[in-house]
Amino acid sequence: MRPTLLLCWLALAAAAQAEGTADAASREITFLASTAPSNAPALPALNTAVAFPADTDLFLSGQPGAWLGVDTLDFDLTWPADAPTNAQALVYLIDWEHRWYQTLLPGFLTPEKRHRFSVDLRAGSSAWEPRGHHAAWQLRARCAPKRVAIRIFGPTPYLGTCRLERVTGQAAAKPVDAPTIQNVRPSATHVPCFGRFEITFTLPDRYPNPFDPNQVDVQALVEGPGGTVTNVNGFFAQDFYRTLGPTGEAIEPQGRPVWKVRFSPCAPGTYRYRLLVRDTAGRSEWGPAKFEATAPRTRGFLRVSRKDFRYFEFEDGTPFFPIGHNIRSPFDTRTDEQFPWRQRWPEGSTAYLRYFKDMSRNGENFVEVWSAAWSLGLEWTQTVPSYHGVGQYNLQNAWEMDQVVEAAERNGIYLNVVINNHGKFSTYVDPEWAQNPYNQAAGGYLASPDEYFSDPRAIEDFKNLMRYMIARWGYSPHVFAWELWSELNLTGSERVNHHGHEPAEVVAWHRDIGRWLRGNDPYRHLVTSHVSADYRVQNPKIVSLPEMDFAAVDAYHSSPDALHIVRLLFETGQFNNPFKKPVLVTEFGGQAQAQQGYDHIYCAHHAALWASTCLPIGGTPLFWWWMLIDEDNLYPRYAAINRFMEDEDRRDPTQEAITPWTRKATSAVPETGVNLSVARGSGGSGIFALGYGNDNSMIGWLYLADRFAEADVSKAPAEQNATLRVDGMRSGTYRVEFWDTAQGQVVEARETTAEETVIAVTVPPFQRDLAFKIKPAAKRRAKPETRQ
Repeated sequence: MRPTLLLCWLALAAAAQAEGTADAASREITFLASTAPSNAPALPALNTAVAFPADTDLFLSGQPGAWLGVDTLDFDLTWPADAPTNAQALVYLIDWEHRWYQTLLPGFLTPEKRHRFSVDLRAGSSAWEPRGHHAAWQLRARCAPKRVAIRIFGPTPYLGTCRLERVTGQAAAKPVDAPTIQNVRPSATHVPCFGRFEITFTLPDRYPNPFDPNQVDVQALVEGPGGTVTNVNGFFAQDFYRTLGPTGEAIEPQGRPVWKVRFSPCAPGTYRYRLLVRDTAGRSEWGPAKFEATAPRTRGFLRVSRKDFRYFEFEDGTPFFPIGHNIRSPFDTRTDEQFPWRQRWPEGSTAYLRYFKDMSRNGENFVEVWSAAWSLGLEWTQTVPSYHGVGQYNLQNAWEMDQVVEAAERNGIYLNVVINNHGKFSTYVDPEWAQNPYNQAAGGYLASPDEYFSDPRAIEDFKNLMRYMIARWGYSPHVFAWELWSELNLTGSERVNHHGHEPAEVVAWHRDIGRWLRGNDPYRHLVTSHVSADYRVQNPKIVSLPEMDFAAVDAYHSSPDALHIVRLLFETGQFNNPFKKPVLVTEFGGQAQAQQGYDHIYCAHHAALWASTCLPIGGTPLFWWWMLIDEDNLYPRYAAINRFMEDEDRRDPTQEAITPWTRKATSAVPETGVNLSVARGSGGSGIFALGYGNDNSMIGWLYLADRFAEADVSKAPAEQNATLRVDGMRSGTYRVEFWDTAQGQVVEARETTAEETVIAVTVPPFQRDLAFKIKPAAKRRAKPETRQ
């Protein structure tokens, strides 16, 4: 016999219910969840007023986790002699997700009779009906319910008193058998290389925290065609469905939770797999089974280029030049504050589906997405719906991230996934530390945010978080990188004062976490960490770590000159290239709060995109003000960049940037002796050129500096008869193309010969800027030579 748990209850003052009428009765029963000795004294009965037709609720409360300790709720209810015969009773529970479950107790209440009720609380019980949602009754509904109550109701008006007594429960039985693996459903028998092979299955519903590998550890052992065995972690998941309406989107759970394993095969052939599950009661195994990996339809995972450390490439060796912008979250309040010329409403994650379609149509292939408390995060304080503190992950946000990753896959977008934003662990910049579940003041175990980088428990909790993220989304080649932090330097307490990235323990944290990821991410996704402001804030001790695959940094500035971004991007590359790894600017857009105004960042946006094609940085800088791109349809600017860069492969260590600020190679690449200049046809000054190449090939961008103060130059007079001169080229015949930067099309092309290593050509008329390409004539591109 299982021991009986005593439900000790306490009568409180009558109070009106929020959902009832003013004369409704309210009582609370305090659930102590302690095993009662066999000689425990009987508790006094509770007499409670009943006032029909309003409902009467008797509330039960318990210590944290108390409801997980019982499998049944038992009680006696005595109905008065003069009470109506059509009254009924039910028990309802509102879980920690605010979802309502109820079970209707059998029959009608009989006057002058003591009814003994027993309610089955076990996971999988068919007694419980979900109301207002479609999630199934499950163990985790009892983790920390918001409310549990006995409700008495009936249609006939009545005033009287009923009696409640002998409130007890049966202790939950501890599992003694190893977990059974059931309902195994592979997604397919044939999967293309780098595609998603998914196994869905069920386990006993007996884990209060299914994300904790100490409670349950789920793995698949996958043996590839060459005999190599890969350990792939499984993960716990809940399915959801989404509805869209005029007031926004609603997301609701669907059915019972399941377990999944996701795996991406990297070579064609036969793969054999087994499922392994271990918990405190034992270990189980399922399998073996197999599937076939067919020829790849995509280029695989992204890596740092083996040819040229400044750039990226796919696993198959194809170059990858990121073209995109930042979409931290679906909605940005800062845009609303700085550009309040449009009425906006906050959007949910469906906004990504729209964003990605527009990006794809315009040649963008890259975006940054944050896992933040307000969007797609997994851990946060229990005071925010669907969050349950450290180590209990937000399954709704995880499902939404599934949709974001799948939308990225459909649209050819690669995701720079940010794990932690600075505000979570900052007390002085965008501070969220007061709400952080790691904070002792909020129920956590860290006295200050600085301890996050050295506390062993916090480090293990972060690894466990990454374990889940890798298991759920690591399969996808469209996850470009794990960015461990956004604006790392702004973390910590005020005493650190904007240098949260400098302490030795922070450097060690990055080294150790980077090593752990290399050993636990089967797909070896790129890893980075990011700082704010600009390159001058970077900590070389972190950037130089071999565990950090590339550098990520901001490029904000306070200069009134929109063209300052060009110099800043050049210096960013010059600073980072000596670390022998790529650098990406993942935020820019004028000053951090856009104090320079819309025209400034509009012009700076155009300049930064075209300058990036001629500088040794890993891709286009990511513009921060993504809602402006969407609202003002700045997407065609990316289409122009995409067309210009479509056939370019920058992976050549002999190629260098040639700029107005230096006439020699940057310190990371060999000297080539190539020089570039441009003379204004009118003889005036203020026309500049950037070039990128070597003595055999070059792409470049030339611009009128005085025109970048104007957002609209359509009525400006055209610059006539400028001359572009390149010194140090090999002898031979070259094809020179000039490109319209608004349309991304060739406006003029001609062949010319390098006379004594000099190419000099007249530039076609332009109003603000032009791009150009100089290639050996034998490698000419088949492009229409039409003026736009």
